[in-house]
Amino acid sequence: MACTKDEMARAFLALADRYGYRRATVEEVAARCRISKKTLYELFESKAALYEYALGLWAEDQRAAVEARLTASSPEGRLAQWVGFAFADAREASAAVRHPAADGPADLVTEVNERVFAPLIRDLLVSGNEEGTWTVADPALTARFCVAVGVEGVSRLLGDPGHDTESSTLEAIRRIVGVREA
Repeated sequence: MACTKDEMARAFLALADRYGYRRATVEEVAARCRISKKTLYELFESKAALYEYALGLWAEDQRAAVEARLTASSPEGRLAQWVGFAFADAREASAAVRHPAADGPADLVTEVNERVFAPLIRDLLVSGNEEGTWTVADPALTARFCVAVGVEGVSRLLGDPGHDTESSTLEAIRRIVGVREA
């Protein structure tokens, strides 16, 4: 039975994760899916297009995983949890030197931020606006600022693991969205 488009993309991402983008081949995806390269290229115009589609699926999975971990009932609580998750994930990822698929056309950190965290934070900010927790005029732009502050905080954490950058990052994000100090 032939693979679906999503299965082809997931097969490619698994190869890229294991061997790196450059060494993952369309030929191997076709072999794993028991299809011809021609069939694969009918759905994806290039290896880069296959990778882009695979990253989109991966981002959807990552967002669902993060949302499943958010248990706080208030937007402010979910915001604090998001910062905590980001720092926990950064600590865990710093143990690995680099993600094997990071040699692909897209920078994975940027992809995670653009496809997972910025939209998640935007939606959280919209929810906070609706609940009256804060008044954010441009949730999409504010989410990008929050992500940028988070990225800087994680960079500082990796440079100085002994410093409490998580608390200062959360406080900076609270100020950006208009939450009073805790």
